[in-house]
Amino acid sequence: MEGEALQEGLPYVVVINLTLASLLLIALGAWLARDVLTTGVPGKRQNFAEWVMDFFVGKARGMGGRRVVAAVAPFLATCFLLIIVANSIAMLPIPILNYPPTAFFGVTLGLALCAVLGTLVLSGVFNGIARTLKHLVWPNPLQIISEITDVLSLSLRLFGNIAGEYLTLVLVTSIIAIGIPLILHMLGLIPTFVQAFVFTLLTASYLAAAIHRQEEREKDLEEETPGAAGAESS
Repeated sequence: MEGEALQEGLPYVVVINLTLASLLLIALGAWLARDVLTTGVPGKRQNFAEWVMDFFVGKARGMGGRRVVAAVAPFLATCFLLIIVANSIAMLPIPILNYPPTAFFGVTLGLALCAVLGTLVLSGVFNGIARTLKHLVWPNPLQIISEITDVLSLSLRLFGNIAGEYLTLVLVTSIIAIGIPLILHMLGLIPTFVQAFVFTLLTASYLAAAIHRQEEREKDLEEETPGAAGAESS
């Protein structure tokens, strides 16, 4: 009965955890935004914000110029920070919050859908909506299946690793209640970081592929145009 009650209340626990994580990130963003941004000597808040965003900005710079960085870097940062903060909250010794949200498949599926749909939206912004939609069916009509498998790959990878670590902790705790569970709990910080990092890297790779499609088309057109011009002149 107790296990059934836990399962019934699990979605509410997950929602509370994710809501708290979102509020913490919003509060952190508001606190950092209070500092005056400068190109000179930055303050402590700006230094911290730049340190946090440096990795994501670096990834975005590899995809394009300022316009791409302004859209992609916050998107990648949101994916990483939401996952790592939500899973870190679950490590606190608070009964209503001690279930990691990404050990619930509905959450990882939702995150993966947001990542893949966000990739398509950003591809539409930079490449055009018509070209983005065309890519889903042309030249390979089965390309849309690739987008579906991307969703499943992201969601199952994140779910499997975090859920496996959580179930291991639960089983060990049911046998040995003192000592070892604390060690496993601390070691849980490793998959928490690694899985958030891997999820973000995979999302970045999908974004890079989607944004660079337009550049590849333009290069192909440039290579074809001189050949066509030479044929006409001859």
